[in-house]
Amino acid sequence: MSNYELSVMDRMADVDRNEWDALAGDGAGGDASPFLGWGFLALLEESLSICPQTGWTPAHFLLRHNGVLVAAAPFYVKTHSMGEFVFDMEFAQIARRSGMDWYPKLVGMAPATPVPAWRVLVAPGEDAPALASLVIEGAQEAARAAGLKGIHLLWPDAGTAHSLSAGGKAAWAEWQHQAFLWENRGWKDFDGWLSSFSKNMRRNVGRERKSVREAGITTRMIDAGEAAATPGLLALFADLYESHNVKFGPWAAKFLTREFFLRLPEFMPDGWCLAAGFEEAAPEALPVALAFLFEGGGRLYGRYYGASREVSGLHFELCYYRPVEYAIEKGMSAFDPGMGSPHKARRGFTSFAVPSFHRPFDKPLLDFMVRVLPEVNEAENAQIAALNEELPYRKDAH
Repeated sequence: MSNYELSVMDRMADVDRNEWDALAGDGAGGDASPFLGWGFLALLEESLSICPQTGWTPAHFLLRHNGVLVAAAPFYVKTHSMGEFVFDMEFAQIARRSGMDWYPKLVGMAPATPVPAWRVLVAPGEDAPALASLVIEGAQEAARAAGLKGIHLLWPDAGTAHSLSAGGKAAWAEWQHQAFLWENRGWKDFDGWLSSFSKNMRRNVGRERKSVREAGITTRMIDAGEAAATPGLLALFADLYESHNVKFGPWAAKFLTREFFLRLPEFMPDGWCLAAGFEEAAPEALPVALAFLFEGGGRLYGRYYGASREVSGLHFELCYYRPVEYAIEKGMSAFDPGMGSPHKARRGFTSFAVPSFHRPFDKPLLDFMVRVLPEVNEAENAQIAALNEELPYRKDAH
């Protein structure tokens, strides 16, 4: 295709915000995921959460036609696998034992969050499949030329996953990963949703919510505007995020700096909210617990949690039940609560498979992945089926 120019930017701050967010209506308030908006991606970098010092070197690909930006995608050169949530460390070890290298690698994803959102952003009216292919293949060629060891597309959206999977098994090694999702099946309120549960699980949810009230805790949602205007609230959440991750030691998922939260209003004036728990005895004080959620494209995304003290049921209240209420009230179609924690299944979150796509440049590695991943994927899909057997819904409520 003539008159197309592909370039690479090593900083979102050097990309025009309006140009980037105009692609496919992306960005806060647009039709797509907040995780691909300029604000989120730039904030990650400017807060030094995602940067070369943390093993993420931005390499964003921009495609212009006659000087006009028509497609773009966030990419990163990685020297490790932390923050990707596909856990390919075993493949890296196999490569090393075989005398090959896995790192550095080029990764396309929304950084440090397992949300199926990554895609090539394409301007409205353009040939999206053709331009997406140009960007991805151009990124691959650039990675080879730079001496990188492979290209990996992680947590893509459904359209991108379908396109890559349909492109032929020899082109990419496809790896399935379990994820959770709540989808609104026409429920008008929380009680309507809860009525679709079996009797035992309705009782269980009721007990968990009651324990929060009996502990003297009230909960509510705080939108981005109120959160930004409340002195000390974002600093408090930064503290809670830090202390919550400390509990998990080497298994913590701490990828965000304190600056990320403090500078949120500067980069993302909307597109996020907080679920907050307050002590009834001190309603004007700052919350004792907070859950951080993103929103956009008709969906809600639960991501971070922290509490200054342990209260039975409060984690479930702020991370699951209150957000489901909020999603129903706002007319959202779905709520992604994040990965892990099999107890999500018994609280109404369905499991499904999200693929990642891998193309190590050493052909023996690619051949090995193509050979072994079908069995790995079969086991993952069996786990997904087992989790969905734990769903609390009555048979007649489906």
